[in-house]
Amino acid sequence: MRQKLSDQEFHALYCPIKNTKSALFLVACFCVVVFVSWKGLHKAPEHPSFVDLLFGILVVAMLAKWLVAFTCFRERLVFGLVIVSLVRWEIEGFAPSVFSQHVAMVKFGELALSLLGLLVSLTMLVQSARSPNVAPTNAEASITRQPKQNLLILLVVTLTVLVLGAMLYFLPFRQ
Repeated sequence: MRQKLSDQEFHALYCPIKNTKSALFLVACFCVVVFVSWKGLHKAPEHPSFVDLLFGILVVAMLAKWLVAFTCFRERLVFGLVIVSLVRWEIEGFAPSVFSQHVAMVKFGELALSLLGLLVSLTMLVQSARSPNVAPTNAEASITRQPKQNLLILLVVTLTVLVLGAMLYFLPFRQ
């Protein structure tokens, strides 16, 4: 049976400052977000569906839980930036009159937040790459790790989804 991890154990396993794979995942995500923000600077705001609203609420709730679980300042800053970005997207989509007079400034602010998140995630990647053999804490020592095969499968699935998403974004369907 699988036991539920406490917040300290969860942080010890997935801290991007100690775990290079977590930091690399953050860098890849922020690279995509920066590119999408840059590409969307001169586009009109889209009107999302209610499914997007429910998905956004679910993601914000998950990130808020992680905001509590992760205790490092940079991790909390990254999660806070993502939460602010998602809330801004929801407000822009469902109440466009809030940002109607300042659309350009809001889009440049979104790009600035994305760049700040990328910069912070890059610093976490550099720090985790410089010290990959951090001494395990008591929480890490008590956790039994899954085989590396599961992590490899998860990495391949994540990369596949990112590549397919990028292909669908850059190569539209031909009619």
